[in-house]
Amino acid sequence: MSLLLEPLLPYTAYLALVIRVWMGANMIIHARPKLGAGTKGTVGWIKSMGLPAGAAYLAIALELVGGIFLLVGLIVPIVALFFAIEMIANSVMKKQKMKAEYIVQQKPSYEIDILYLMLSVVLIVLGAGVASIDGLIGF
Repeated sequence: MSLLLEPLLPYTAYLALVIRVWMGANMIIHARPKLGAGTKGTVGWIKSMGLPAGAAYLAIALELVGGIFLLVGLIVPIVALFFAIEMIANSVMKKQKMKAEYIVQQKPSYEIDILYLMLSVVLIVLGAGVASIDGLIGF
C-alpha cells in the first residue's frame, strides 16, 4: 500500500496549505458572530454550561487570532495544538453537559468538533506547509 501512496509524498506540503487555509478561514468565520454584541450571548451560554466566563473570551480569541495565524501560516503546530485542546473540551462538554450524540440531526452533536480535532492533529504533524510565514522563518 505504501508503494501506491509514495508518489504523493512530495505534495504533503500542499495538503497542509489547503487544510491550514480552510481551517483558518472557518475559525475566523466561526468567531465573527461572537464578536461585539454576540460576546454577551456567548459568555452567557458558556456560563450556563458551568464554565467560567473567561473560557468564552479565550475561545473567541483563539478562533479569531488563531484563525488568522493559520491563514498566514504563523506558528501553525502551536496554534493547532490549542485548537485540538479546544475541540476536545467542546466534545466533552457537548457529550457530558448537553447529552449530545456523535451524529444526530436537529439536535446538538459533536462530529464537527471531532473533525476539527483531526484536522488540528494533521496540522500539528505536517506543520504549515508551503506559502507560510513558518516556512519563511524556518519554523
